[in-house]
Amino acid sequence: MTNHKEIAYADFILHNLDSAVIYPNPYRGKGTKVGWETKELKKVSIASKKGKIVWIGNSNELSDNVKIAANAKFYNGEGLLAVPGFVDSHTHLLYAGNRADEFEMRVQGKTYLEILAAGGGILNTTNAVRSLSEEELFIETANRIELAMQSGVTTIEIKTGYGLDLKNELKMIKVIEMLKEAYPIRIVTTFMGAHAVPADRTNDSDSFVDEICKEWIPAVAETKCAVFNDVFTEKKAFSVEQSRKILNAGLKFGLKPKIHADEVNVLGGVDLAVEVGAVSADHLLMTNDEGIKKLAGSGVIPTVLPGTSTYLMESHHAPARKMIQAGLPVAIASDHNPGSCQFLGANIIQSMAMLQLRMSASESLIAGTLHAAHALSMGNEIGAIEVGRYMDIALFDLESFKQIGYHIGQNYLHDLIINGEPVYSD
Repeated sequence: MTNHKEIAYADFILHNLDSAVIYPNPYRGKGTKVGWETKELKKVSIASKKGKIVWIGNSNELSDNVKIAANAKFYNGEGLLAVPGFVDSHTHLLYAGNRADEFEMRVQGKTYLEILAAGGGILNTTNAVRSLSEEELFIETANRIELAMQSGVTTIEIKTGYGLDLKNELKMIKVIEMLKEAYPIRIVTTFMGAHAVPADRTNDSDSFVDEICKEWIPAVAETKCAVFNDVFTEKKAFSVEQSRKILNAGLKFGLKPKIHADEVNVLGGVDLAVEVGAVSADHLLMTNDEGIKKLAGSGVIPTVLPGTSTYLMESHHAPARKMIQAGLPVAIASDHNPGSCQFLGANIIQSMAMLQLRMSASESLIAGTLHAAHALSMGNEIGAIEVGRYMDIALFDLESFKQIGYHIGQNYLHDLIINGEPVYSD
């Protein structure tokens, strides 16, 4: 009997890289083990067809294992490091104006909730968003998209939540669609009408919740643009019962649940995330040992945001080390927003994860790529350099991925490959 070696067919070759980072034991979803190991392959080439990786191996073995299309494109990777494209799974990237005055107030001792109660915070940005046209919002947000891409981000989630009425929430969704058309980066839309209670509805928040459930969610679902439905479960925002109502309403219309939980107070947001099968529970700054136990094995991706706790000058950060020790697939994200986190870029968040959360370079990389992809229900499509996944890769002029977080505030990105296509070069 003759053994025939299977040959891969390719139309794009990332050739002769100095090194590429793979994950030998990647987390593959609920019920599977979380692996935190990385491996740097040397003198490697990566081949793809129609945007998906078909072969990874030593550059000298390429011709023996890959049938290359006549019109295939070659990209010279000599001197470059390849890592999975970063996934920023939690952002409020679409907003207008700035809140530099509130930043100064915070430095002078005002808390986030005090600023919110004084009419600042989310409600401040809501007024700015309502005042701008779709085109004006697009221009402001496009600059941030470009900055994220220039740091190595190939997939980014963007939430609504600064409209706080149906007209302006739909306007935000339209702008996100405009951004999807204009840029190669993968953009995932999250509806977050339940971001805050408008100032004129604070004495009747239950009726506002009913409006979100009965009017907003059906209208958002009809656009077929949003994937997720998020809610801010916190004092002076939405109670656990209100949050449950909103998330269940979204589920009826096919919107997957996400939740802002345990950011300021432990109210039961983690319990609710597990109960409704949320894709992710985010922030988790105050999550205790009991909350970690509830998350273990639940399939909910714990997404921690070290940039936010740093920007807010918190005395402590999310218990990422305890979560990792408990076997949780911890993800990290930027939470870029106008009020509580102006950090933007994968490199600075890698640094924050290492410095503030005491995560290793391998843990930070996996949390910001593979696990963040799982936080967007894309954990088997992107987030790792692996045969069968989309070729979303960040190329750096660095010797090792460990230098990404080490070079704090410095950017050594050379290029991006998204869906098997170079972004910054032909």
